Amino acid sequence: MRDTETTPAAGVAALLPGTPVEVKGTLRCEGPLTSEMAGQRCAYHLSRVIREYRETDRDADGDLKTRRRTEVVAESERFAPFSVEDPSGAVGVSGEGAEVDALEVMNRFEKDAGGEPGITIGGVTVHMGQGERTIGYRHVESVLPIDAPVYVLGVVREDGRIGPLDDGGERSGFLISHRSEEELGKGYRRDALVLGLVAAGLFVFGAVFLAVGFGAGVLAAGAESASLGVGSP
Repeated sequence: MRDTETTPAAGVAALLPGTPVEVKGTLRCEGPLTSEMAGQRCAYHLSRVIREYRETDRDADGDLKTRRRTEVVAESERFAPFSVEDPSGAVGVSGEGAEVDALEVMNRFEKDAGGEPGITIGGVTVHMGQGERTIGYRHVESVLPIDAPVYVLGVVREDGRIGPLDDGGERSGFLISHRSEEELGKGYRRDALVLGLVAAGLFVFGAVFLAVGFGAGVLAAGAESASLGVGSP
């Protein structure tokens, strides 16, 4: 993001295929999708049903512990062709393979009442009430809304659209976001800071652990030497 300058949408066609490019503008879509949960018109949606349940197992001390776990029981991700429009014109985007930072439009938790009808997501029907360990189901959905701001970072494709880097199956550096570049940058810096603090904490903990272990080993060796020396001439 930092190394790629923003290109006017109409200027993408003049760039060579494979050139990294970023565009900012308004998302336009001639054939929008309808999201499966919120029923919102969009160019992309990710819909998930997440089961939350209890799991009981033994810890290292042999004590029984009950923990709250989650599992995705149904998921549907769909793209529609769209374009990014700015004052210079528009450029098409092929979204498949992108890392999508979509807008969350639903996050609803429903307790498991048992015997309720199922829900169909992406052609898969999820039947509610999967045993007494089930707490409930969380319905989560994110979309790329149409006629809304969008940021795209990718490469120029042979057909003039923006898409992923075609390097034998490895797709990287292709991002579509409903947030601005500035908002994304702040988020990535915050995540990097948190990871750095966690890494520093683990390093300090490891150093203390090694120091304590080394000290205990020295004390044990000294005690053993002293015991061997008792009663010797």
